[in-house]
Amino acid sequence: MKRLLLILTLLLPLLGIAQDGNSPVDKLFNKYANRKGFTTVNISGKLLSFATKLDNTKSEEASMLEKISGIRILSVEDKNLNKGLNFYKELEQDGFFQNNKFESLMDVTDKDEVVRFYGKGGDNGTLSELLLIVSGEDNTLISIRGVINPSDIGKLTGSLNLGIKTK
Repeated sequence: MKRLLLILTLLLPLLGIAQDGNSPVDKLFNKYANRKGFTTVNISGKLLSFATKLDNTKSEEASMLEKISGIRILSVEDKNLNKGLNFYKELEQDGFFQNNKFESLMDVTDKDEVVRFYGKGGDNGTLSELLLIVSGEDNTLISIRGVINPSDIGKLTGSLNLGIKTK
């Protein structure tokens, strides 16, 4: 019994540190969630799973959604608020790009707007998280977590008809 109490006493402070150690992305979502002028969307993996069960065709998109554990979207809707914000710079100041295992997948710069895709490696050549950061006129942050196969991303962008060649 004494040994159990000793172990618990040593582990409790570590649990507090682990909870405070939210990623900079989590901190950004928490900072702006439910504030006036911002739109926050959280879609759980459970809801995505329900959606795939409604798809009787068993489409490729449905099989991709089954592997997603959550999607979060943060967007600035108020133009005046947007002028003073830059999600990319906030993440950069919080050490996100130096301290996390995200790899830059694509950068697009057009005048005052920058779009960046980052991926965090998973098992067997998959990604465990895909992050889209838009800064400039339309500050938006999209985080997709789960088992993301790079070929699925190509199929999805192809099905969205974005004008991006995937093959």
